[in-house]
Amino acid sequence: MGPPRANAPAYGPPSWQTQGAGSGAMQPPMAMPGIPGMQPNTLGPPGTPAIPYSPHAGTQVSTPSKIDPTQIPRPMTEASVIIYDTRQGGQATIPPAASSEFIVKDTGNCSPRLMRCTVNQIPCTGDVLTTSAMPLALMVQPFALPHPSEEPIQLVDFGEMGPIRCSRCKAYINPFMRFVDQGRHFICNLCGFRNDTPRDYMCNLGPDGRRRDADDRPELCRGTVEFVATKEFLVRDPMPAVYFFLIDVSMNAIQTGATAAACSAIAQAISDLPEGPRTMVGIATFDSAIHFYSLKRAQQQPLMLIVPDVQDVYTPLQTDLILPVSECRENLEQLLESIPNMFENNRVADSAFGAAMKAGFLAIKSTGGKLLVFQSVLPSLGVGSLSAREAEGRSNVTTGDKEAHKLLQPVDNTLKTMALEFAEYQVCVDVFLTTQSYVDIASISVVPQTTGGRVYYYYPFSALSDPAKLFNDLRWNISRPQGFEAVMRVRCSQGLQVQDYFGNFCKRVPTDIDLPAIDSDKTVMVTFKHDDKLQENAECGFQCALLYTTVYGQRRIRVINLSLSCTSLLSNLFRYADLETQFACFLKQAANGIPTSPLPRIRDEATNTCINILQSYRKHCASVTSSGQLILPEALKLLPLYTLALVKSVGLRTDGRLDERSYWMSIVSSISVVLAVPLVFPRLIPIHDLTSRADDDTLIPSSLMLNSENVQEDGVYLLENGEDGLIYVGNMVNPATLEQIFGVSSLAALPVQLVLEQFDNELSRKVNEVVNEIRRQRCSYLRLRLCRRGEPSGDFFRSFLIEDKAPGVFSYVEFLVHVHRQIQSKMM
Repeated sequence: MGPPRANAPAYGPPSWQTQGAGSGAMQPPMAMPGIPGMQPNTLGPPGTPAIPYSPHAGTQVSTPSKIDPTQIPRPMTEASVIIYDTRQGGQATIPPAASSEFIVKDTGNCSPRLMRCTVNQIPCTGDVLTTSAMPLALMVQPFALPHPSEEPIQLVDFGEMGPIRCSRCKAYINPFMRFVDQGRHFICNLCGFRNDTPRDYMCNLGPDGRRRDADDRPELCRGTVEFVATKEFLVRDPMPAVYFFLIDVSMNAIQTGATAAACSAIAQAISDLPEGPRTMVGIATFDSAIHFYSLKRAQQQPLMLIVPDVQDVYTPLQTDLILPVSECRENLEQLLESIPNMFENNRVADSAFGAAMKAGFLAIKSTGGKLLVFQSVLPSLGVGSLSAREAEGRSNVTTGDKEAHKLLQPVDNTLKTMALEFAEYQVCVDVFLTTQSYVDIASISVVPQTTGGRVYYYYPFSALSDPAKLFNDLRWNISRPQGFEAVMRVRCSQGLQVQDYFGNFCKRVPTDIDLPAIDSDKTVMVTFKHDDKLQENAECGFQCALLYTTVYGQRRIRVINLSLSCTSLLSNLFRYADLETQFACFLKQAANGIPTSPLPRIRDEATNTCINILQSYRKHCASVTSSGQLILPEALKLLPLYTLALVKSVGLRTDGRLDERSYWMSIVSSISVVLAVPLVFPRLIPIHDLTSRADDDTLIPSSLMLNSENVQEDGVYLLENGEDGLIYVGNMVNPATLEQIFGVSSLAALPVQLVLEQFDNELSRKVNEVVNEIRRQRCSYLRLRLCRRGEPSGDFFRSFLIEDKAPGVFSYVEFLVHVHRQIQSKMM
């Protein structure tokens, strides 16, 4: 399937169909199920043979010959779309699982797409939280895509007065601030301060104590609103939308087709840039020197201006390098078409990546904007040059050297220092790595992570199969909901304080984070700790305020509010725990620790976190039952499965390449809750029998359990994790099926580089529909890869079958036994 036309969306927000309604109201206390049969030496029904077992990690454990698969917790698919009210009867409601389909009605708390908490009741004391062993954190995704049926976030303009705020803690007016004295004062829900109500904002209270106009004012009845920013929020005029493209034209980039693919992607994506006179573009190419281009319309052809000094970089012109798209589009398209030919005989192998970024930064420093860098080889010249560490790294990592993790750290502070300067001037960097070799992502990724951007990784780059993904990734990058020159702060009720922020941003002061760019895919994790006691049955408030500039140049403040009940009951923490949010927290903490700790320690920490949580539940909350049962809280019953998936993930495995692990870490840094689980626990979908399904079935078949029993050699399967799609072709597949899906009649004729085409038959049409629907759901143009048994690709595919045993790693059954044993030993 070639690159889609620029005017035909390849992927984006999911298309939704409402199939039913559900309730998000608080459910009654749930039964606390155990896994019957997990006796000290048996796992399964009575009569199951004893399991030889040793408590030491990594010990080989035989699997029992009989086990009832229904006894093992596995994910369940929610069939219908849930209608979710964020508050009912004056109380917060439990949000649907992040992975389910739901339509939000904002009735006071924000949409859980925008902000979710690891627990849906807040512990009154730090001791209760510590006893639970669970984290207290928010996942904040300020621009998360809404459901098409949801009401848009409303814009409120207070004029020159600006939005109403608490005069002590500066929290913004929200539905949980309480008006008293006939509306003359309001009490801040976060710090408790009694404020005077501005004369122009006065309104009488009704018999229920609420303002009579509360339901007419979005800021008093909605969990999320946007305020028009006043002059006090403007350090300068709002910046224009500036996009500066940097393209590698070194010999390798030209010869592999990476340069041509980048130029084609940019040319197709230009039409998706924000419309209007404030949208500006610039372009440069680089190898051992940097080549700027003046795109003035008056010129017959773009003028090339060469900067040969890659140690002390400068820009050749202060004007004409950045121009409104409307003034230079024709010249830009002509230039993009000619660049591959201009450099087709280039024999310069070196790449001045760091110097090119610095030069691009200097070109847009006065305004700020986005640098979109297409890089193909290890940066070898000029500021920020790097050297190959992979040969050393591969041997160290696979032999378990305790110092191996240092190869996942940036080689020095050069690029970090550069990135901090970029962030100061509101320049965001996205890097597209179209490479066939090691490029040291550990060092390169520092720049996108510090400036609010991300790394895109195409390895090994294929000029046949990767241009479509490159175009779609670029197109989504510039067309998705986003903002520029943003500052974000999270406030919370007295009794808690913000502990730390995690994500892709720059942090200069303890209270705020700076985001040169923020988009719909980026999530920031905020952790909290107690500094006082919260009152039982009171509510604890959280407020995220994001000051940003829209792509059209308006300065806005997006305010996101969440208010949750406080509890001193440990059982309530477990009852109302949010599994996916907690797992996203564990995932980010593991990735954050990889560069500074040996992998075995990270894996042990992840496993011990799971064990400690379940042991706390077993000790303090479970009813008195046989010590031979592993008892799991209903809300966290999949925690062992997801923990095992994390331990077996690309990021924590000892095999594989350094760049693969570094890329995984860079993704996790800003990953959303909804994509955190599939990254390590992917979907496995049979696609060889799609024509046997009824037309009224859901488009995507139910996913299979991740074990080898479900992968038959006469089938074809798609395994997707939100980033990649692995298509496994069994060795006994019917030739007719091969012909219908791939256009070949034998396994030997299958292409090495997969380009999924649509042929004139029903199975091909349905396979393409499934792949495209997944791409829409994930907002990611999955990179498809063909996998076969007996080949390295087949081994890679099977490494994602989490339930299976792997060398030195438990199967799912064995892991449950291990967790149970560890809990038993802690209980003694």
